[in-house]
Amino acid sequence: MSWSGLEDFIARVESRLDPPVGNGRLGETGDMDFLSPEEVAIIRPAAVLVGVIPRVSGPTALLTVRPTTMADHAGQVAFPGGKIDPIDLDEVAAALRESEEEVGVVPDDVQILGKGAPYVTGTRYRITPVVGLLPADFEPVPDPTEVADVFETPLDFLMDARNHRMGEAIYRGKPRRYYEMPHNGYRIWGVTAGIIQRLYETLYEA
Repeated sequence: MSWSGLEDFIARVESRLDPPVGNGRLGETGDMDFLSPEEVAIIRPAAVLVGVIPRVSGPTALLTVRPTTMADHAGQVAFPGGKIDPIDLDEVAAALRESEEEVGVVPDDVQILGKGAPYVTGTRYRITPVVGLLPADFEPVPDPTEVADVFETPLDFLMDARNHRMGEAIYRGKPRRYYEMPHNGYRIWGVTAGIIQRLYETLYEA
């Protein structure tokens, strides 16, 4: 199957992803092979908001560029989000809190649709993607200390396997293949592209 509109996308998210509340059933993916048993033992939970905006011209996904001063994944494209803190009730709460801090998302304005498969990173994070619908008139208010840039990418582009290219690099002394989805001057790759690809796979190929 392939992209056939926002209503179909929402229906697939609600039926194929994990529900917003409770433990997930979707198996994790990512870079677990690059972690030692000691590193696996200290993986930190995190969450990101896959924010879908129903623009008149077509639905988009909200993305950011991380500042080059960040300790992990500096300068890379990312979804708004971060590590889950003790004050957070769950992954959804963490994703909404971080998104509010980074780009001005109002948590009460987000319709949470579901949670995707966790993605384990080589930097020892287990990231749960939370898919949510933002208002059609959403305008980001970025915090420059948190994000270097904010942009939107058409959802039909991201949910099209023909746009999922493969790259290869040496990571921690091992060959690593990764997804990348360059669009409109932005290089969406690595962890973020991996989350997108797994989301596509779960919604349209499962």
